[in-house]
Amino acid sequence: MTQSKSAPAKAKTKASSAALPSATSAKSARTGASAKTAPASVKSAASSSHKPQTMPTKKSTSAAAKPAASETAKAAAKTVKTAKAVKTVEAAPVKLKTPAQSPAKAAGKPEAKQAKPQKNLPADDFRATMPDESDDGATPSAPMPRGRRPSRAKEKQLLKEFGYDDSNVTEEELGRRRQRLKNLIKLGKTRGFLTYGEINDHLPDNLADPDLLETIISMLNDMGIAVYEQAPDAQTLLLNQHGPTASSEEEAEEEAEAALSSVDSEFGRTTDPVRMYMREMGTVELLTREGEIVIAKRIEEGLRKMMLAISASPATVAEILAMAARIANNQLPVDEVVDGMVSDDESDDYVAEEDVDFSLADETEEDDEEAAAAASSVKLEELKMKALERFAQVHDAFMKMRRAYDKDGYKSPGYLKAQEQISKHLMEVRFTARTVEKLCDLLRSQVDEVRRHEREIRRIVVDRCGMPQEDFIKSFPGHQLDLKWAEKLAASNKPYATILSRNLPAIQELQQRLVDTQTRVVVPLEDFKEINAQMSRGEQEAREAKREMIEANLRLVISIAKKYTNRGLQFLDLIQEGNVGLMKAVDKFEYRRGYKFSTYATWWIRQAITRSIADQARTIRIPVHMIETINKVNRISRQYLQETGTEPDAALLAEKMEMPEDKVRKIMKIAKEPISMETPIGDDDDSHLGDFIEDTGMLAPTDAALQASLRDVVKDILDSLTPREAKVLRMRFGIEMANDHTLEEVGKQFDVTRERIRQIEAKALRKLKHPSRSDKLRSFLDSL
Repeated sequence: MTQSKSAPAKAKTKASSAALPSATSAKSARTGASAKTAPASVKSAASSSHKPQTMPTKKSTSAAAKPAASETAKAAAKTVKTAKAVKTVEAAPVKLKTPAQSPAKAAGKPEAKQAKPQKNLPADDFRATMPDESDDGATPSAPMPRGRRPSRAKEKQLLKEFGYDDSNVTEEELGRRRQRLKNLIKLGKTRGFLTYGEINDHLPDNLADPDLLETIISMLNDMGIAVYEQAPDAQTLLLNQHGPTASSEEEAEEEAEAALSSVDSEFGRTTDPVRMYMREMGTVELLTREGEIVIAKRIEEGLRKMMLAISASPATVAEILAMAARIANNQLPVDEVVDGMVSDDESDDYVAEEDVDFSLADETEEDDEEAAAAASSVKLEELKMKALERFAQVHDAFMKMRRAYDKDGYKSPGYLKAQEQISKHLMEVRFTARTVEKLCDLLRSQVDEVRRHEREIRRIVVDRCGMPQEDFIKSFPGHQLDLKWAEKLAASNKPYATILSRNLPAIQELQQRLVDTQTRVVVPLEDFKEINAQMSRGEQEAREAKREMIEANLRLVISIAKKYTNRGLQFLDLIQEGNVGLMKAVDKFEYRRGYKFSTYATWWIRQAITRSIADQARTIRIPVHMIETINKVNRISRQYLQETGTEPDAALLAEKMEMPEDKVRKIMKIAKEPISMETPIGDDDDSHLGDFIEDTGMLAPTDAALQASLRDVVKDILDSLTPREAKVLRMRFGIEMANDHTLEEVGKQFDVTRERIRQIEAKALRKLKHPSRSDKLRSFLDSL
């Protein structure tokens, strides 16, 4: 160290109130002899509060850990000699960057040997600063030049000393430590310096070793960040050339992230997606019951704004009524449009739920399937009747609004009253997320169509005709539907009037499209845009609240997915399917029922995971309903085995399941798992299961030999006939040919009649019946 005084008390850590002063006091004891011989002016300059602290070397660290009397004397004599020659308190020591060692191990080596660089160190890790004879005081160790990245060894060592690689802490604690260190590096990169107090504020609570603290500060210096006792003034920073190393906050953020990236990859935190996912997940706090209600109300408020915007557009109301007609005609299931009804007497108060243990972890998969089954047909029919009743009221109010529009126009008292009734009735219906998204897309597409036509008009008038942008913005709003607007501009004496007159038909055509759009949506275009903006605001609020609810419950998905590992799907796939179920649970959650969201979401998550396993886990896909039946058969079989100690047969299972025995046998056959043909058979790995499976498409060796012998005998017998007779028989019976031939086809070959071919064939067959020939074929008849 270049300073003979200890650091201020505000650099203390939380675990040790005198960590930093004790470290610096040890260094003061080490350099006590030199301090006594130094002039008073030099000592004052060395202890200036505006000089950054130079970090100890491995030599000073070991001497501070176990100061020996002989080593102290040598250091004092060396300091006196240096003070006489250079007229300074002490020269800047050789800075040797080596991996951190324990104080006991460092103290065991002679001090002279520690000052020498090790041979196996990289060239980049060995830096030395030579003393400056013109300097009257201690100078801070020069930080790394701007723009130069610190080495990976320094970054990993910095994170190690910061407790980042401690295997005894949780993922959440590691994430918090990483964020604190990132903020510290970002602050130093932005300003170019840090103070001991700021470092203390960012240190972990259990970091009390002064040697480790000094190592951290030394590494910050090497990263281009100077460390001071107090915040220096601008003149001091200018003299020492310690300015900000990052030109902007964004650049400092990038440099701080880059400084940690190599350490992240070293510990596998950026390459392992599971650990990355869990690290980000751990930064989100869990929600209380009250917090869930607050977010649920935000979701409800966003949906309310969306429904108010939807109900203010007659086109979307007409689409809702069209879906209601399809539901009434049984062309559309009601549960695809409506999730439920909102009763008027439902209170906003909730029932405080205790942490009830439903023994979810101990229940079987089959029970999960049954518990997560869809609503019964009775409830769906009841929901359908209630929904159609509300839609009928919406239809009546919609007809009133149409009559008020035809009679008194838009926003007349009758029109507004009918629109209010439509909004009231629609708010009593809880539409599915897909239906709301469909209605929003319909409204959004109509607004996009209006804006597309307006942009095309602007392109023609401004870009093609040369009208100034400012004039167009002043004159066009309010005249979108005025077909004479362009004619007036073309009749004026403006420079662009001539070109505008030639483009008049295209402009008026686009304006006519705007007129048609307003006729279709009924609402004026400006009000229609405002309705779309209101819908977008509500959609954004609901989406943000849903995102917060989902992120706060991702740990629930992890805990449930862990119970379904090794069932045919990878862990990440299980998490993904569970997250899909979690999103569905957020869409369907009703906070007024008084239960915590986790209680409700558990069933959706488990159902999504089990359905995905049933759909994707098996090599040969089995329908989900058949999977449930197989699970029921397995459950009954296990129960019977536990009670009696014997396996039940198909007849007993059919009796217990109340289904035909042949169906039970079919289910048991389907339930068999496929096995690989590469499965080894026996103790050695030379034979596989596929070697023992019969290939029905190939002949057996005995059959192949029998057919080859028969082929040779038939050839010999036919060769004993005349060539004409042999060829007739070959063509008639397809011997040595692809197929046989009719008498007429053979007659054409020989240019004779069918009758003559029949006679030749009969004569040849009589010759074959002779014992000299037939005895050769008789042995083959016995083997057939």
